Amino acid sequence: MKNKHNICVFGASSSNIDRAFFDDAYEVGRLIASSGFGLVFGAGDSGLMGSAARGCRDAGGNVYGVIPKKLNVPGIYYEDCTERIETATMHERKAAMEAMSCGFIAMGGGFGTIEEFMEVLTLKQLGYMDTAIVLLNTCGYFDFLIAQLEKCVSCGFTHGDFSTIYHVAQTPAEAVNYCINYKGMNIRDKLKDAVEKQK
Repeated sequence: MKNKHNICVFGASSSNIDRAFFDDAYEVGRLIASSGFGLVFGAGDSGLMGSAARGCRDAGGNVYGVIPKKLNVPGIYYEDCTERIETATMHERKAAMEAMSCGFIAMGGGFGTIEEFMEVLTLKQLGYMDTAIVLLNTCGYFDFLIAQLEKCVSCGFTHGDFSTIYHVAQTPAEAVNYCINYKGMNIRDKLKDAVEKQK
């Protein structure tokens, strides 16, 4: 896991959602494994987290679950992880997932998934990382979030140079391919240019 040859997925723990989301999550996991990458996730057994993990394991891939101590109990965590890493807090959980991964795919999810996506997006904008970040827009789920991000740019709250630091994918294959083919975007140069343009 320490070679960062892993793709991290964010996704719902809820199971009360349309079947299409489960199918896409499973396919994301399967494609990550078949591409030779490991999968990093929040270690949950239910919802899209569990589906992605099962897809990866069924394809022979390694699955690394990162879970805070409070949630690291039978019935909550996915039992077939290659390795399950326990952290003290949610903050440490996110930091560990970020450190282990060379790309991030946000699948459908609630407040936690959106918060995780926004954190890595902000870290990339500020030059703390230069990794692939993807929204998998199953059934148009992220349409309103995408519109809000575009509104941030159009209203001047976010510099236009950062409008391309994430990718919107319509299919699992597009999401995974973007991550495995990502070459970097010279984020530090974008940040410097944005600062200079504010002067």
